[in-house]
Amino acid sequence: MGLLKVTGSNFTPWVAGIGVILGLAHCGNADTPGSSQSSGSPGSHTGASSSGNGATSGDSTGTSGSSLGGTGTGSGTSSGTVASSGGGGTSGTTSGSGTTTSDGGGGEGAGTVIQLGPYGAVADANVGKGFENTVPSSDTPPQPSSTCQSFVNLFGEDPKLGMQLLTTSMNGTTVDFALYTVYRPAVWPSTPVPVITWGNGTCAQPEGYGALLRYVASYGYFVVAANMRQVSTANTSGNGSAQPMLRALDYAAKANMDSTSPYNGKLDMTKVGSMGHSQGGSAAATAASDARVKDAIIFNAVDSGVAKPYLAISGDSDITGFTASGMASAINGASVPAAYMYYHNPAGMGALKGHLVLMLSPERVTAPTVGWWEMMFRSDMASHDMFVGSSCGLCSHASDYAYGANTLLK
Repeated sequence: MGLLKVTGSNFTPWVAGIGVILGLAHCGNADTPGSSQSSGSPGSHTGASSSGNGATSGDSTGTSGSSLGGTGTGSGTSSGTVASSGGGGTSGTTSGSGTTTSDGGGGEGAGTVIQLGPYGAVADANVGKGFENTVPSSDTPPQPSSTCQSFVNLFGEDPKLGMQLLTTSMNGTTVDFALYTVYRPAVWPSTPVPVITWGNGTCAQPEGYGALLRYVASYGYFVVAANMRQVSTANTSGNGSAQPMLRALDYAAKANMDSTSPYNGKLDMTKVGSMGHSQGGSAAATAASDARVKDAIIFNAVDSGVAKPYLAISGDSDITGFTASGMASAINGASVPAAYMYYHNPAGMGALKGHLVLMLSPERVTAPTVGWWEMMFRSDMASHDMFVGSSCGLCSHASDYAYGANTLLK
């Protein structure tokens, strides 16, 4: 399953994504200050904490934090660090500032350490009351539903991991599929941060992508993820297939203007992106038609027909059936600035393991994901050089992935 067996398994281009809910234990309603999930607050503005796929607690100097995820446990060390273990793995630990370690999928060992960005990350669970989505019957109790159980079985990953991926409750906290999970900086930057609306794959939950979403948040982004596992379906209390992702933006905008919200004045609603996986990737592409959305990242879903600049990601053994040459053709034919990444040698056990790279091996996608947003929203030249030019940073790793961009991306 790879070294970072952090979460994940199973999807399909418009039916996709199974995720673990490892990080919602002990999380309160974060619509009010002081009730968010964190794992040791940062000390001295360095090494801000990550909640590391497990709900934790820590004091103001980040001296300790413990984590519970799946059937494993982990322990934080110092300076706001935390480790977690999920999916049946044994404990993992971290050391140094601002890192997170995850292990799951039935494996053992410390797993892969992902160094967080300068602001650290915190996850706030079950937020957004007043902006509820309509929950489909497959997401109502009892869980796991037979629909999602059958869906997981299609992908041939470890059955023990599959069962844990379908867990919707842990230590007394249950995911409310009508609400949202927010991934935000542990230490807020001095200026308002860009906002990313995230779409889960079918049967997935935000924590299935927790390593990636925390990483993005740690670079000064506000990621708001509808908890729904069917984000591309029509919402009976709204209009449009991307409604849950767009309603997430409605919630973010309201919270930004609400003096009682912990997010008040912290969000830059002029810099909004959409991002999602598989079914949620298709929904993210649809959401890009909304006037508020400026750019998109599409994981394992579509490679064309996106209204705004976009990065499309797929790879070998993906249920999409994409090829690197096919993606290159689609990107070159796009009418907006666009790029693609096509990963080789995905980790995993099943025939469709290439659909799960961002879940089973999130360390492979973290840098390009943040780089895209940094280029688009902060005009960061180092990130620009990662994507643009004949000698771009992504241009010389053919054994790991194929990369290409069209001439509109400048």
